[in-house]
Amino acid sequence: MSAAWAQRVKAAVPAAWRRQVRRWVRGPVYSGDYATWAAAAAASRGYADPVILEKTIAAARAVRDGRAAWERDTVQFPTPAANAPLLAALRRAAQGGRLNLVDFGGSLGSTWWQHRAWLSDLTEVRWSVVEQPALVVAGRREFTTGPLRFYDSLAACVAAEHPDVVLLSSVLPYLEAPHALLAEIRRGDFRVVLIDRTGFVARGRDRLTVQRVPPAIYAASYPCWFFDRPALIAAFGPGWRVAAEWLTDDEVDIDAQHGGLMLENSSLR
Repeated sequence: MSAAWAQRVKAAVPAAWRRQVRRWVRGPVYSGDYATWAAAAAASRGYADPVILEKTIAAARAVRDGRAAWERDTVQFPTPAANAPLLAALRRAAQGGRLNLVDFGGSLGSTWWQHRAWLSDLTEVRWSVVEQPALVVAGRREFTTGPLRFYDSLAACVAAEHPDVVLLSSVLPYLEAPHALLAEIRRGDFRVVLIDRTGFVARGRDRLTVQRVPPAIYAASYPCWFFDRPALIAAFGPGWRVAAEWLTDDEVDIDAQHGGLMLENSSLR
Protein backbone atom coordinates (compact mmCIF):
# COMPACT_ATOMS: atom_id res chain seq x y z
CA MET A 1 0.00 0.00 0.00
CA SER A 2 1.49 3.35 -1.01
CA ALA A 3 2.04 6.12 1.52
CA ALA A 4 -0.30 8.41 -0.43
CA TRP A 5 -3.08 5.82 -0.44
CA ALA A 6 -2.56 5.19 3.30
CA GLN A 7 -2.89 8.93 3.94
CA ARG A 8 -6.19 9.03 2.02
CA VAL A 9 -7.53 6.17 4.13
CA LYS A 10 -6.46 7.91 7.33
CA ALA A 11 -8.18 11.10 6.20
CA ALA A 12 -11.38 9.11 5.60
CA VAL A 13 -11.61 8.28 9.30
CA PRO A 14 -12.13 11.67 10.94
CA ALA A 15 -11.43 12.18 14.62
CA ALA A 16 -15.07 13.08 15.25
CA TRP A 17 -16.19 9.68 13.92
CA ARG A 18 -13.60 7.88 16.03
CA ARG A 19 -14.89 9.68 19.12
CA GLN A 20 -18.47 8.79 18.18
CA VAL A 21 -17.57 5.13 17.85
CA ARG A 22 -15.80 5.17 21.21
CA ARG A 23 -18.84 6.69 22.89
CA TRP A 24 -21.06 4.10 21.22
CA VAL A 25 -18.98 1.06 22.08
CA ARG A 26 -18.32 2.15 25.66
CA GLY A 27 -21.76 0.92 26.65
CA PRO A 28 -21.37 -2.88 26.52
CA VAL A 29 -20.55 -4.43 29.87
CA TYR A 30 -18.62 -7.69 30.02
CA SER A 31 -18.88 -9.68 33.18
CA GLY A 32 -18.17 -13.10 34.57
CA ASP A 33 -15.71 -15.87 33.90
CA TYR A 34 -17.97 -18.81 33.03
CA ALA A 35 -16.86 -22.42 32.93
CA THR A 36 -19.26 -23.45 30.15
CA TRP A 37 -21.26 -21.92 27.32
CA ALA A 38 -24.44 -23.28 28.90
CA ALA A 39 -23.73 -21.38 32.09
CA ALA A 40 -23.08 -18.14 30.23
CA ALA A 41 -26.17 -18.66 28.08
CA ALA A 42 -28.29 -19.19 31.18
CA ALA A 43 -27.18 -15.74 32.36
CA SER A 44 -28.05 -14.13 29.00
CA ARG A 45 -31.08 -13.18 26.95
CA GLY A 46 -29.60 -14.26 23.63
CA TYR A 47 -30.42 -13.15 20.07
CA ALA A 48 -33.95 -14.53 19.92
CA ASP A 49 -35.79 -11.18 20.03
CA PRO A 50 -37.22 -10.62 16.51
CA VAL A 51 -36.65 -6.89 16.96
CA ILE A 52 -32.92 -7.51 16.44
CA LEU A 53 -33.52 -9.08 13.03
CA GLU A 54 -35.92 -6.29 12.07
CA LYS A 55 -33.40 -3.60 13.07
CA THR A 56 -30.62 -5.39 11.20
CA ILE A 57 -32.64 -5.50 7.98
CA ALA A 58 -33.80 -1.90 8.38
CA ALA A 59 -30.23 -0.65 8.86
CA ALA A 60 -29.00 -2.60 5.82
CA ARG A 61 -31.82 -1.16 3.73
CA ALA A 62 -30.85 2.35 4.79
CA VAL A 63 -27.30 1.77 3.53
CA ARG A 64 -28.43 0.06 0.34
CA ASP A 65 -30.85 2.88 -0.45
CA GLY A 66 -28.39 5.67 0.32
CA ARG A 67 -30.02 6.95 3.50
CA ALA A 68 -26.95 5.96 5.53
CA ALA A 69 -23.32 5.64 4.50
CA TRP A 70 -22.77 2.44 6.47
CA GLU A 71 -23.96 0.62 9.57
CA ARG A 72 -22.55 -1.53 12.32
CA ASP A 73 -24.70 -3.69 14.58
CA THR A 74 -27.79 -1.76 13.37
CA VAL A 75 -26.25 1.64 14.27
CA GLN A 76 -26.32 3.87 11.17
CA PHE A 77 -23.61 6.39 10.26
CA PRO A 78 -24.16 9.31 7.87
CA THR A 79 -20.57 9.79 6.66
CA PRO A 80 -18.40 7.28 4.78
CA ALA A 81 -15.55 5.97 6.92
CA ALA A 82 -13.13 3.10 6.47
CA ASN A 83 -11.77 0.74 9.08
CA ALA A 84 -8.26 1.60 7.92
CA PRO A 85 -6.29 -1.41 9.26
CA LEU A 86 -8.87 -3.88 8.01
CA LEU A 87 -9.10 -2.16 4.64
CA ALA A 88 -5.32 -2.31 4.26
CA ALA A 89 -5.46 -6.03 5.07
CA LEU A 90 -8.26 -6.60 2.56
CA ARG A 91 -6.29 -4.90 -0.17
CA ARG A 92 -3.16 -6.85 0.72
CA ALA A 93 -5.18 -10.07 0.60
CA ALA A 94 -6.34 -9.32 -2.94
CA GLN A 95 -4.18 -11.46 -5.22
CA GLY A 96 -3.53 -9.91 -8.61
CA GLY A 97 -6.21 -7.34 -7.90
CA ARG A 98 -8.81 -10.04 -7.22
CA LEU A 99 -10.46 -10.57 -3.83
CA ASN A 100 -12.53 -13.73 -3.33
CA LEU A 101 -13.62 -13.65 0.29
CA VAL A 102 -16.01 -15.43 2.62
CA ASP A 103 -17.31 -13.17 5.40
CA PHE A 104 -18.37 -15.59 8.12
CA GLY A 105 -21.03 -14.01 10.33
CA GLY A 106 -21.08 -10.91 8.14
CA SER A 107 -24.72 -9.98 8.73
CA LEU A 108 -26.17 -8.54 5.50
CA GLY A 109 -22.77 -7.56 4.15
CA SER A 110 -22.05 -4.71 6.58
CA THR A 111 -18.28 -4.73 6.00
CA TRP A 112 -18.62 -4.85 2.22
CA TRP A 113 -21.16 -2.01 2.16
CA GLN A 114 -18.88 0.07 4.40
CA HIS A 115 -15.75 -0.47 2.27
CA ARG A 116 -17.11 -0.97 -1.22
CA ALA A 117 -15.95 2.43 -2.46
CA TRP A 118 -12.36 1.72 -1.36
CA LEU A 119 -12.40 -1.68 -3.08
CA SER A 120 -13.94 -0.51 -6.35
CA ASP A 121 -10.59 -0.21 -8.13
CA LEU A 122 -9.85 -3.93 -7.72
CA THR A 123 -10.18 -6.05 -10.85
CA GLU A 124 -12.72 -8.37 -9.22
CA VAL A 125 -14.41 -8.68 -5.83
CA ARG A 126 -16.47 -11.71 -4.79
CA TRP A 127 -17.86 -11.21 -1.29
CA SER A 128 -19.80 -14.16 0.13
CA VAL A 129 -21.53 -13.97 3.52
CA VAL A 130 -22.20 -17.01 5.69
CA GLU A 131 -24.95 -16.32 8.20
CA GLN A 132 -27.89 -17.64 10.19
CA PRO A 133 -30.86 -18.86 8.12
CA ALA A 134 -33.10 -15.81 8.69
CA LEU A 135 -30.36 -13.44 7.55
CA VAL A 136 -29.57 -15.61 4.53
CA VAL A 137 -33.23 -15.49 3.50
CA ALA A 138 -33.26 -11.69 3.84
CA GLY A 139 -29.91 -11.38 2.08
CA ARG A 140 -30.96 -13.46 -0.90
CA ARG A 141 -34.30 -11.66 -1.08
CA GLU A 142 -33.06 -8.07 -0.87
CA PHE A 143 -29.30 -7.68 -0.77
CA THR A 144 -27.74 -9.96 -3.38
CA THR A 145 -26.07 -7.42 -5.61
CA GLY A 146 -22.81 -7.15 -7.53
CA PRO A 147 -20.24 -9.23 -5.63
CA LEU A 148 -22.48 -9.93 -2.63
CA ARG A 149 -23.84 -13.47 -2.10
CA PHE A 150 -25.30 -15.31 0.91
CA TYR A 151 -24.85 -18.89 2.18
CA ASP A 152 -26.01 -20.79 5.24
CA SER A 153 -22.79 -22.77 5.76
CA LEU A 154 -19.09 -22.45 5.12
CA ALA A 155 -19.10 -25.73 3.18
CA ALA A 156 -21.83 -24.52 0.81
CA CYS A 157 -20.00 -21.26 0.22
CA VAL A 158 -16.68 -22.99 -0.47
CA ALA A 159 -18.32 -25.40 -2.91
CA ALA A 160 -19.98 -22.59 -4.88
CA GLU A 161 -17.49 -19.72 -4.68
CA HIS A 162 -14.05 -21.25 -3.90
CA PRO A 163 -12.95 -18.32 -1.72
CA ASP A 164 -9.32 -18.14 -0.61
CA VAL A 165 -9.72 -15.41 2.04
CA VAL A 166 -11.76 -15.69 5.26
CA LEU A 167 -13.00 -12.68 7.22
CA LEU A 168 -14.01 -13.20 10.85
CA SER A 169 -15.13 -9.77 12.05
CA SER A 170 -16.64 -9.73 15.54
CA VAL A 171 -17.97 -13.27 15.12
CA LEU A 172 -15.61 -15.69 16.90
CA PRO A 173 -16.53 -14.30 20.35
CA TYR A 174 -20.20 -15.18 19.83
CA LEU A 175 -19.84 -18.79 18.71
CA GLU A 176 -20.37 -21.64 21.14
CA ALA A 177 -17.42 -23.53 19.62
CA PRO A 178 -15.14 -20.96 17.94
CA HIS A 179 -12.12 -23.25 17.93
CA ALA A 180 -14.09 -25.84 15.95
CA LEU A 181 -14.72 -23.22 13.25
CA LEU A 182 -11.03 -22.27 13.24
CA ALA A 183 -10.11 -25.94 12.85
CA GLU A 184 -12.46 -26.20 9.86
CA ILE A 185 -10.85 -23.12 8.33
CA ARG A 186 -7.35 -24.49 8.87
CA ARG A 187 -8.33 -27.65 6.99
CA GLY A 188 -9.44 -25.60 4.00
CA ASP A 189 -7.42 -24.10 1.15
CA PHE A 190 -7.41 -20.54 2.43
CA ARG A 191 -4.47 -18.22 1.81
CA VAL A 192 -5.47 -15.56 4.31
CA VAL A 193 -7.53 -15.38 7.50
CA LEU A 194 -8.54 -11.93 8.77
CA ILE A 195 -9.71 -11.69 12.37
CA ASP A 196 -11.10 -8.27 13.32
CA ARG A 197 -12.89 -6.68 16.29
CA THR A 198 -12.10 -9.64 18.54
CA GLY A 199 -11.21 -9.58 22.23
CA PHE A 200 -7.92 -10.92 23.54
CA VAL A 201 -6.73 -11.58 27.09
CA ALA A 202 -3.27 -12.26 28.46
CA ARG A 203 -3.93 -14.95 31.05
CA GLY A 204 -2.94 -18.24 29.45
CA ARG A 205 -6.52 -19.32 28.66
CA ASP A 206 -9.70 -18.04 27.07
CA ARG A 207 -12.28 -16.19 29.14
CA LEU A 208 -16.02 -16.63 28.65
CA THR A 209 -18.10 -13.62 29.71
CA VAL A 210 -21.60 -12.24 29.24
CA GLN A 211 -21.92 -9.07 27.19
CA ARG A 212 -24.84 -6.73 27.80
CA VAL A 213 -25.64 -4.46 24.87
CA PRO A 214 -26.64 -0.82 25.49
CA PRO A 215 -30.43 -0.39 25.16
CA ALA A 216 -29.78 2.42 22.66
CA ILE A 217 -28.64 -0.26 20.21
CA TYR A 218 -31.03 -3.04 21.22
CA ALA A 219 -31.85 -4.89 24.41
CA ALA A 220 -29.80 -8.08 24.40
CA SER A 221 -27.14 -10.00 26.25
CA TYR A 222 -25.19 -13.05 25.18
CA PRO A 223 -22.09 -15.14 25.89
CA CYS A 224 -18.89 -13.59 24.61
CA TRP A 225 -15.41 -15.11 24.41
CA PHE A 226 -12.09 -13.36 24.95
CA PHE A 227 -9.24 -15.38 23.49
CA ASP A 228 -5.74 -16.16 24.61
CA ARG A 229 -3.94 -14.62 21.64
CA PRO A 230 -0.75 -16.75 21.60
CA ALA A 231 -2.76 -19.97 21.80
CA LEU A 232 -5.11 -18.89 19.02
CA ILE A 233 -2.19 -18.08 16.71
CA ALA A 234 -0.23 -21.21 17.64
CA ALA A 235 -3.20 -23.41 16.73
CA PHE A 236 -2.77 -22.45 13.08
CA GLY A 237 0.57 -24.24 13.02
CA PRO A 238 4.02 -23.46 11.61
CA GLY A 239 2.74 -22.92 8.06
CA TRP A 240 0.94 -19.76 9.11
CA ARG A 241 2.39 -16.39 10.06
CA VAL A 242 1.04 -13.14 11.45
CA ALA A 243 1.37 -10.66 8.59
CA ALA A 244 -0.25 -7.72 10.42
CA GLU A 245 -2.06 -6.93 13.64
CA TRP A 246 -3.89 -3.91 14.99
CA LEU A 247 -6.03 -2.57 17.81
CA THR A 248 -9.65 -1.55 17.22
CA ASP A 249 -11.91 1.16 18.62
CA ASP A 250 -13.97 -1.32 20.64
CA GLU A 251 -13.56 -0.56 24.31
CA VAL A 252 -14.00 -3.01 27.17
CA ASP A 253 -14.37 -2.74 30.91
CA ILE A 254 -12.34 -5.83 31.78
CA ASP A 255 -8.61 -6.52 31.47
CA ALA A 256 -8.61 -7.22 27.75
CA GLN A 257 -8.06 -5.61 24.35
CA HIS A 258 -9.95 -5.71 21.08
CA GLY A 259 -7.90 -6.03 17.95
CA GLY A 260 -7.32 -7.73 14.65
CA LEU A 261 -4.93 -10.17 13.01
CA MET A 262 -3.98 -10.96 9.44
CA LEU A 263 -2.77 -14.54 9.14
CA GLU A 264 -1.16 -15.78 5.94
CA ASN A 265 -0.74 -19.42 4.90
CA SER A 266 2.85 -19.55 3.63
CA SER A 267 2.23 -22.81 1.74
CA LEU A 268 -0.43 -21.14 -0.45
CA ARG A 269 1.03 -17.70 -1.02
